[in-house]
Amino acid sequence: MYIGPDTLMPVASALAAIAGVVLMFWRRAAAAVKLSAQVLAQKFGKR
Repeated sequence: MYIGPDTLMPVASALAAIAGVVLMFWRRAAAAVKLSAQVLAQKFGKR
């Protein structure tokens, strides 16, 4: 199975774009996950 540059370059470009967006908003996404974990721990931990 041969994957040429004409097939591989758009895939690599899309993966790079996704990685770039994740890196741009990493702190916000990590903070949101941490906050939701704390809320769930408070909600279910006191029972």
